[in-house]
Amino acid sequence: MGERVDKDDLLADLRRVYQKLDSPPSESQYREYGHYSASAVRNRFGRFTEGRAAAGIPNPDMRGGNNRISRQDLLEELQRLGEDLGKTPTRKEMQKDGAYGEKPYRREFGSWSEALLAAGYSYSELNRPGTHVAKRIIVECTVCGESDQRLQSDIAGKQNTFCSQECLHTWRSEQFAGDAHPLTERIEVNCEWCGNSMQRIPAVVEMRTYHFCNYDCMGEWRSEFRAGEDAPAWEGGIGLYRGPNWLTQRKRTVERDGRQCQRCGCTEAEHFDKYGRELSVHHLTPVREFYRETDDGEPDFTEMNALDNLITLCIECHRRIEKLPVVPQFDT
Repeated sequence: MGERVDKDDLLADLRRVYQKLDSPPSESQYREYGHYSASAVRNRFGRFTEGRAAAGIPNPDMRGGNNRISRQDLLEELQRLGEDLGKTPTRKEMQKDGAYGEKPYRREFGSWSEALLAAGYSYSELNRPGTHVAKRIIVECTVCGESDQRLQSDIAGKQNTFCSQECLHTWRSEQFAGDAHPLTERIEVNCEWCGNSMQRIPAVVEMRTYHFCNYDCMGEWRSEFRAGEDAPAWEGGIGLYRGPNWLTQRKRTVERDGRQCQRCGCTEAEHFDKYGRELSVHHLTPVREFYRETDDGEPDFTEMNALDNLITLCIECHRRIEKLPVVPQFDT
């Protein structure tokens, strides 16, 4: 073993190469331009990067900072360690004998195996117990036909692969232009309020039960069909509880009336298709009247929900009847 190089001489030479290159030198660059060897720096300072730092040279960062080890330095150290060991280095060997340890490689390349592949080690060299390598396969770009290696897990289930964003954009422009564009197809629907026809994309038609040509029509429709007992949150008004027998009597009323509106004949199926909800059941004598007859007590729910006080109506007929000044008469 030769005489150890003086520390100050090494530091001065590192600074000289740094000034010459106008950038922090890698090990390979120092071997080319330095007066001494990169191993001389490692022997004196433990790691090449430590010697570079001792010389006041910032560690290069390929991502814009000065604290991250460059990809080039990582790969060169991986290759150097492999040459010294005479085989593919393991993570433990890098941790023990390498300049950087394992973490910088995992941070830069995603995994130790990917770092080894980037350093030029082949699959056959990695294919041994204890070494996991993600399987890659050769694919061709759908647009330009250029071959590339991809992780099998990344392309599983994909019919098309692309070598670049440019090829991807080219393919999309060709596939989704004109009538082939997914937003081109339209379905004609009618406004629930004014009846005007309009065009909507299929996804919107499938998602919505009602369609409106503008907010004014939607507001008018809601005022007409989503007020009072037809409102989704209606509970008979503030404090107007309809009693424990209400749901049972409601069901009996609908069955008695043949599951259709007793005013216009709209069936339950037609009503659901048009309005997206069940038929209404109307109290001929309003619920509020039964509460008025009590002195802050409980009304007669049996009389309130008697079948002869209930009738099945569609939403439209229900709203019209609610607006009448007198109680209409029906044959029940």
